[in-house]
Amino acid sequence: MKEKVICGAKAKSTGKPCQRRALKNGRCSVHGGKSTGPKDKEKHRNSLLGNKNAVKTGEYETISYDMLSDEEKELYEQVPEDTVKQVKGRYNILEIRTRRMLKLWEDEILKDKTSVETILKIEDALARQDPRALELIREMRELASGENNADGSLDKLVMIIQQHRESRLSKK
Repeated sequence: MKEKVICGAKAKSTGKPCQRRALKNGRCSVHGGKSTGPKDKEKHRNSLLGNKNAVKTGEYETISYDMLSDEEKELYEQVPEDTVKQVKGRYNILEIRTRRMLKLWEDEILKDKTSVETILKIEDALARQDPRALELIREMRELASGENNADGSLDKLVMIIQQHRESRLSKK
């Protein structure tokens, strides 16, 4: 007679192995035996667009232009900028991220059961945005002043950025 193959997944509470019968992959249906993942990868990818379930403070939220609301696109276009495209784009995204974080903060304040812990996390994350913005503004200012003397070559621009970053790192 064939021996019963058990799942063996360890229970968190007791530490004992699961005694349910295992499927082909060695686990029972409760512990991942039936999970094969999404069949249509493109459909799964599309279902995740706009998913905000994991957003806590918004500080590390991935933001791309095509996923911005109309209001955010308008804000993106209105942010004052005067220098290199990549730095301006990073600054614009930082402004939008800050706005989204303020919206999360406002939503949390207006809840019936306000979570002080969540509010403090968002405020801490907002406080970390200011130095990033100042750093980008300094970088834009340096690049703008360096453009007047530059011969227009990309190599010169890369060198200016590298020198700026090295000087910042040496100050720390």
